[in-house]
Amino acid sequence: MQQTLRCHDLGPRLGPKRRQAPPSCRESNYIPHQLQLRHIAPFPQRQPNTRWLCKQRLAAQARTEESVTQFDVDAAPEPLENGVDLGPRDDDVLPNSLANAIDEAARATAEAIQRGNNRCQVELHMPEFWDPISGPIFPNQGDQERFWRMTRRFLEQLATHLSCSGYIKAVYPDAGVAAMLSHRWPDRAFNIASLNDRRPVDADDELVVLACVDPPGAEDCMRVVRQVSEQDEQAGTPGRPVVLFNQRMSSGDVGLGLNSRRIRSTFLRDFTITYSLRSIGDVGTVFRRYPGLWKVFVEEESLPGRYRLIQESPSRPQGEALTFLIREALSPSSGGTAGEGEGAGGKQQPGLVEQLSRTLTSLHYFMRSLRN
Repeated sequence: MQQTLRCHDLGPRLGPKRRQAPPSCRESNYIPHQLQLRHIAPFPQRQPNTRWLCKQRLAAQARTEESVTQFDVDAAPEPLENGVDLGPRDDDVLPNSLANAIDEAARATAEAIQRGNNRCQVELHMPEFWDPISGPIFPNQGDQERFWRMTRRFLEQLATHLSCSGYIKAVYPDAGVAAMLSHRWPDRAFNIASLNDRRPVDADDELVVLACVDPPGAEDCMRVVRQVSEQDEQAGTPGRPVVLFNQRMSSGDVGLGLNSRRIRSTFLRDFTITYSLRSIGDVGTVFRRYPGLWKVFVEEESLPGRYRLIQESPSRPQGEALTFLIREALSPSSGGTAGEGEGAGGKQQPGLVEQLSRTLTSLHYFMRSLRN
């Protein structure tokens, strides 16, 4: 027989057993039972606005297709609008397309190398691919691929104009980019290396192109150029050409000391800029093609897509001098016609307020130059 243990003394002390309410579902440690979940109505799902999504996708696709067509590496230059020939103009030296700019850069670089310039530099800073402060930007789909295809087209065109029969070496910023391009371009006619390699350049390389050097790779870039010079001295051969393509060794978003900036400026001083195309916002561009002069253009208001030459100089216009030049060219008084207040030379005399503004601006530039 089983004995039953009874605790009579605890019954009155505990009192009657109360019915406990189920815990609230709001508590974080509560997990509802599967049977309870069946009685909970599901939340109504919001149906996506397919019409709005289609409009957004079509708009994005149109922007991408427009960018691809206008800035494609292999696209042909666009014909003149309405077939109108404006005759010879100063802005005829500007390229009609990105492919035309790359071909002209390769042709100018080959001409400089044939004249004995073994250190050359090319600057193709298109506003769609390049930010003046942070460097390369890729806002649209496929921009990164087109950016690297620029280097391939330049290399192939440069090798064609130089009639290179030896090895051509393209050195990219890091090993990841070099491996990716080696995989994507199996039919290339040049070798690929990176600045991170121990020996990116061999003694039998006939032409070396350093592509898109960024601020972290500036020291490695200078090391590679020194290796090329040392190899040429040991072999007793004339200096091999080295080309910097779209370098960005100094940037506004990377802090550099004064000594580092001086070292890089001294290093770049040995390179001849054979082709340069830099936009000035949406108002103009700075252009140079070897062996010509530096030219500054501003957009022609009466002719969309055409530019007006405002200055030619043997040195690059930049900084505050360039800003002052653009401001003078775009001021309303610069494009005035003959009328009241004209001097003997046929030019409109500036007013007192404008003369005072020019004087204060010149003093401001002078004080800033003393401060630097």
